[in-house]
Amino acid sequence: MKPPHATWAVQPDRRQWMNGAAAMLMIGAVKPGAVSAATRDAALTFEHCQAVVDGYVTARRLPGATVGLRHGTSGPAYVRAGALAFDDPTPVDDRTIFRIYSLTKLITGAACALLIEDGRLHLDQPVVEIIPEFRALKVAVNPGEGLEGTALERPMTIRHLLTHTSGLTYHFSGAGPVHMAYRRAGIFPSTGATIDPRPAIDGPKAADLEQMVARLADIPRLFQPGTAYEYGVSLDVLGLVIQRVSGMSFEAFVRTRLLDPIGMPDTDWRLPADKADRFASFYAFTASGPIRIDSPATTAYAQPVTLFAGGAGLLSSTRDYLRFLTMLLDEGRVGDRRVMRPETARLIHTNILPEAVTGFDGQGHGFGGYVRLRDDPAPGGLRAGSYGHYGAAGTTAWIDPESGLAAVVMVQQFPTDHTPIVNDVRRAIAEDLGSTSPARASVGG
Repeated sequence: MKPPHATWAVQPDRRQWMNGAAAMLMIGAVKPGAVSAATRDAALTFEHCQAVVDGYVTARRLPGATVGLRHGTSGPAYVRAGALAFDDPTPVDDRTIFRIYSLTKLITGAACALLIEDGRLHLDQPVVEIIPEFRALKVAVNPGEGLEGTALERPMTIRHLLTHTSGLTYHFSGAGPVHMAYRRAGIFPSTGATIDPRPAIDGPKAADLEQMVARLADIPRLFQPGTAYEYGVSLDVLGLVIQRVSGMSFEAFVRTRLLDPIGMPDTDWRLPADKADRFASFYAFTASGPIRIDSPATTAYAQPVTLFAGGAGLLSSTRDYLRFLTMLLDEGRVGDRRVMRPETARLIHTNILPEAVTGFDGQGHGFGGYVRLRDDPAPGGLRAGSYGHYGAAGTTAWIDPESGLAAVVMVQQFPTDHTPIVNDVRRAIAEDLGSTSPARASVGG
């Protein structure tokens, strides 16, 4: 049974932002309406996907959500329901701006691939050749007990940065001495709200990529490069590599070689004032209900940016990000324009993990994102060869090159698994495309 289409009917003054307690009162006043929609440029319909998104909004589990899809030779399709916030009736659509956090990593990976295509980088090039600040790197002898270090047995390479096998970590990924050193050093390469319950940094935040890397040079790695997988700031370090090799700021290189050629005008590290009315609010969902932790009125994304984080810093829209994924599916082309060579686009979603290392949950890893090594047997599960990633606010994107599917799901929820909307959307897409198992040829994602 399909849930009815729904949106949020709320007080008319959307500039009147609520605190947590007031939000609970407002949620009780929400009324369903009939303004959700699926639009498409081809004959494909995504009725099951629409029903799933409608259901989450009708049940007040999310204020709004959008899904962007491209399958085969069809044009883009956009599924949407709900609004920018629980107290803002403005409908979400394909141009709504979301915090994509770690979906930034795929774009940084693609920027690195362009420099490899140019012949200015190679996968197994030592990072120290570009970042000499790393010439005396150490590896923690016992990272669970102290910061005593020993010398690297092999150089850290570009491959290691792309695949999170560099020995770098995040300050919130543990409570050992290395993680505490990250907190004291202000290693938090992101913009916007600190996400509870993740621990905050203790020292002043690094002002830019140069300062961040200088501070990282004094903290030992968790392990010898290429010997294990640890999700962390590797893609942020890669941003400085791109900056130094290209001779441009990291931000300028990404914009000049990717965002502008692809046509991604709403993807940026900063929220311009004239786009604030399209910016979705971000909620932490607690036992007592949702609490807004970032909004257009208070967001740090509206402030000038000095640290352009390659791992978690970008904002984007469903339309923009689907264009990026489609470029990869189309082997480097956007319409009649070539952004990268076909072999470069294919390399991006190839497993490049060092031998004997597996990524998160046994997956492979490409340029900044996972690569599925085996079919997921769950209904709608990802097929082997699929490439993608997730973001801390619940955003998810992937491509399935075999079936020709690209998909991006945009929500703003924390924790990221507050709702199982991503799995439900994947199952629904499989139903809409005529299959429920990755073993059947018509399925994607």
